[in-house]
Amino acid sequence: MRRKIVYSEMALSKRKKIKKEIKDLYGQERANRFSAHVSAVISNLKEYPKMGVSMRDRYDLDCDYYMLLIEQNYFIYRIWDDKIIILEIFNEREDFMYQMFGIVTTSQETEDYWGEY
Repeated sequence: MRRKIVYSEMALSKRKKIKKEIKDLYGQERANRFSAHVSAVISNLKEYPKMGVSMRDRYDLDCDYYMLLIEQNYFIYRIWDDKIIILEIFNEREDFMYQMFGIVTTSQETEDYWGEY
């Protein structure tokens, strides 16, 4: 079954923001490559919806979310009937487990390295 890809407003907004940041830092060509790569990987979910990592299996969570790392960003999604819903996008430096579930997964060493407090 080929599924339809749907972005939440928040995820779509973040994807646009990331592309703009890449454009501002590295130029339009690099931003376009980023967007094309993300689109190609996300499109694979239509045929292979479970190609991401199950957050239930990985973190022993009671949820049906999956995560997929693309270009240093975690794309959090769920499979819903004939749709793949991209719920949220987090940069790899963000503690997405804390932001989504209140679970701290970063060590003090990691926080010191990235300058997070």
